[in-house]
Amino acid sequence: MSSMSTEELERAFKAHSRELRVFLYRQLQSTETAADLTQETWLRMLRQRPSTPVANLRAFIFRIGRNLAIDHLRSRISRERHDEGLAYLYEVTGESPELIDSVAASQELEVLNAALQRMGEPEQSIFLKCRLQGIPHKEVARELGMSLSSVEKHLASALDFLRRSLQR
Repeated sequence: MSSMSTEELERAFKAHSRELRVFLYRQLQSTETAADLTQETWLRMLRQRPSTPVANLRAFIFRIGRNLAIDHLRSRISRERHDEGLAYLYEVTGESPELIDSVAASQELEVLNAALQRMGEPEQSIFLKCRLQGIPHKEVARELGMSLSSVEKHLASALDFLRRSLQR
């Protein structure tokens, strides 16, 4: 059997994306994380499209979103444990947390900057405008002469690229 078409998946995603974002917000209590995971759900749907027609696309979409939320929470718990370990290290060594944090932040910025330099256009421009400058998606779409949907797809692609780059 052939896989589901992009158009079928896109129609279903558009029909349920707002509801999914609300669901994810309730799980994570973060508007930004809910929006990011909603976009990540769309990317997962495209990358791992079902090989046979799905009877209940809403349930399929929500299962992907729920799994992403679980992964996010596990990652957050892991980061919190890591931070607790660093706090203990600061106590034991007597090192200045500000100095260590400053070095770590500087290294993270270098990695992020390198990833941004490798990112193609228009993803790089859209990411910088939406995420770093805080320009609303509609305004970016108008400024670049694109549809809102295109801006959101490029932003989701940029976020996916950065996530993969920063996990290395």
